[in-house]
Amino acid sequence: MNKKLKMLIGSATAAALLVSLPAMPALAAKPQASSFSAVKLEPVRTKEVTYYKPGTTTPEIHWVTDKKAPTFLPVAVTDDVTSVVKDAEGVYWIGTLNGLQRVNFEEEDERDIVQYFAGPRYLFDGDDHVTALASDGQGGVWVKNARGITHIAMPFKTLAEKATAYEDIIQAVHDRRGMTSDARFTFTPTDATRGINYNDGAFESLAETSDNDGLWTAMYAIGEIYRYRTLLEQGGSQAEVAAAKSAALRATKAVLLLDYVSGRGNGFPARSYMLTSEAGAQTSDGTDFGYQSQNGFWFHPVMDGSPNPNGVIPSMERFDEDNHPIEPIGYSIVRVTKDAMTKIGGKLFPSGGDGEMNYNGLTLTADAVAKLNASRPADAQLGTDIYVEVNDSVQQVLPVISSATNTKKKPGADTTTSAANPALFQLTVPVYEQIPTFFNDLFPESAIKDGNIDMSQIVYKADTSSDEVIGHYSLFFAASEYLVGDSQDPEMLALKGIIEQATERMTDLILKDDHFYIEDATGKSTLWSKWFAKYFNDTTGAMEQRPEWASHVGVDADGEDSLSYGFEDAPLNALEVMSMLKTAGNIIGKQEYKDAYDALFDASGYSKEEPYINGKGYIGMANEYIDRRLIRQATNAYGINNNELVTRDNYEAAYSEAGDDIQARSNINATVHNDWTQYINYSDEELAWFALYPLILQESDPTKRPQIVAAFDQWYANEVREENPYYTFLYQLAHPKSKDIDLQSAVRYLSRQYEYQIEFPMQMNRQDVFYIEPGDRDDYKQTNYALPPDERPAMKNNGNPFEAQNSATGVYPNYDYSSGEFVVGFTFTLPYWMGRYHGIIKE
Repeated sequence: MNKKLKMLIGSATAAALLVSLPAMPALAAKPQASSFSAVKLEPVRTKEVTYYKPGTTTPEIHWVTDKKAPTFLPVAVTDDVTSVVKDAEGVYWIGTLNGLQRVNFEEEDERDIVQYFAGPRYLFDGDDHVTALASDGQGGVWVKNARGITHIAMPFKTLAEKATAYEDIIQAVHDRRGMTSDARFTFTPTDATRGINYNDGAFESLAETSDNDGLWTAMYAIGEIYRYRTLLEQGGSQAEVAAAKSAALRATKAVLLLDYVSGRGNGFPARSYMLTSEAGAQTSDGTDFGYQSQNGFWFHPVMDGSPNPNGVIPSMERFDEDNHPIEPIGYSIVRVTKDAMTKIGGKLFPSGGDGEMNYNGLTLTADAVAKLNASRPADAQLGTDIYVEVNDSVQQVLPVISSATNTKKKPGADTTTSAANPALFQLTVPVYEQIPTFFNDLFPESAIKDGNIDMSQIVYKADTSSDEVIGHYSLFFAASEYLVGDSQDPEMLALKGIIEQATERMTDLILKDDHFYIEDATGKSTLWSKWFAKYFNDTTGAMEQRPEWASHVGVDADGEDSLSYGFEDAPLNALEVMSMLKTAGNIIGKQEYKDAYDALFDASGYSKEEPYINGKGYIGMANEYIDRRLIRQATNAYGINNNELVTRDNYEAAYSEAGDDIQARSNINATVHNDWTQYINYSDEELAWFALYPLILQESDPTKRPQIVAAFDQWYANEVREENPYYTFLYQLAHPKSKDIDLQSAVRYLSRQYEYQIEFPMQMNRQDVFYIEPGDRDDYKQTNYALPPDERPAMKNNGNPFEAQNSATGVYPNYDYSSGEFVVGFTFTLPYWMGRYHGIIKE
């Protein structure tokens, strides 16, 4: 009785706040023996909306415009109520000037008693002024405003049914030759006179290349692999198992293709690729010399036997077992894009140096320039006649330099190039091998030539980040362990061979010459695929001797910021290296990989000064996640505050220095409160999952595993607030003996995740939350708790779930419900099927 009373009081208060206040301005298949109990899933009411513009047909509706307040609220707080209905189940629907609320005192979870509906997702054209309501007699409601009508149905659905619905949408909207990422769509209703209901009609995909195709597709593929194994082992029908296997295999192949699409044969993974027929691959004049407006670092293979206009740079040369040079079968020429012409990047090492390796951009190495110059005319020498300026003393050679950009400081993109007006220099890279025929089924017949994929019809995106790399390794593990397993099926054995080859090649590329990075066609690392010790810790040893270090400030003797470029990335990247080497060691079995993995746990610690030893003691960095966040933001605040420590006594002066810079203010305020959660990169949280997932499921060593789990604990200190099953379920596997991990909230998250992840504009002017200032990476204010997924913008796990969109209240005239952008639904399917397989949830 007391619990019920508490629920009533709390819910009534929340409802009063909502309706009354004025709107605010804009390889171990199973984990260790577990003690937790699986959450038994039950059908839950799920929101489904039909949109009726004026003139469309609806059933006869008996509208209610009664403004009388619900009896459980005082009249004084209901001035903005426009209509109220109480349905047969005792559920109140309350229409207001600022949206619609559903109030059900019988909800099992008190957080669901009051649910809020606003914006174009729920109210026609986003007009939040509700003028009339009507119960549909089945738990849902009809809602009228000045723009039109919506019917919000509330059918009971199981999470298995929702998973099927997400699967259907992914296949219809997101699939691009096996790759899955966010995509534009159009929708054609079966009968437009009946309104638009996404269950009643057909979607058409307008999917395009994504910057992180490999990462997103790996996430989907892992979920599909778990779907296959779950249905296989838990009684799925033959048709269901076959469909899951097909989807898992297709997505896995799409990711693995990226490790072969360049033809470099050295383990380099591309970010993405397009066929030359796709709009994004078009150039201004239809040749490799015209401008390609699709941003990035793109290469097009030339396979017609024409001679390579450039030499082969040393790092791209390949040799056979007798050390004889291998002859390329073609070459790839870099496309003229903004990135290829302008991406110089920031300086990496505060200790100094102006060599090309000290810049986080697309600069060629000195060795590459020297080799290329050997085949160039005397008056067209790279670095002498052809270069761009970084400062008065530094000249760099970028992948594309035109007459308009030559010898310029930080040049802009030159869009005037063409076959008749070619760039002065365009980088090339050799092609050594055809794409294996194993991937032929991902392509249309028009892209197959003489039995092979026609590489001349492909453009691929280089400059791969660590995001894609760790996604690939997570998939290497999942596909090897759960998809292939001990299968003797010929297709699975072929897949096994590709996985092993891709894993070995990529690992060898990372460890090549002790680089600990992914080497690109420039001869240097890509911008973000870096795992070497100096990148994380340049000058750290010296900074630790400074008095400011005790206040989490990393500066040199002159008080200048001395943190290395990768300082704050170290905990994540250290986990990535651990995960990659553990997975490679298990799949390939090379002692070299196992020894390198063991070195990561060196108890003497990681390098903080010259000579930096790559891979040594990285577990120490992995367990400094919170500390490095605090140091980075406190150092930022120190610089804003005229190189003085920010304290409670002087933060107002620092605020004045910050002016309107919301990121600077966030750094100052978070430093004063020692609050590292305001300096979170939520994309890093998602990537840390990819790194931790293979480690948690493969590492059982009694010395190593607790250190890995301790690192996870630091990330979860913020992730627990998000209630996201993506993190919660893996955390339970990391702590199999724990019985107090909040699995129920994670299940609620899945239950409340909206079925159609369309990027609707959101009404975020809530009165049931407190708003706090933006985080360091945010543009808008944040809510003080995570709203349920069906009441906030659709997003993947790389976004801040607390950030409130800066959306205007009011109408979105003639909102187009028949087209838009769809967020891919693997944020549901991966944790759902993973949870099912590992016994965390059960239907």
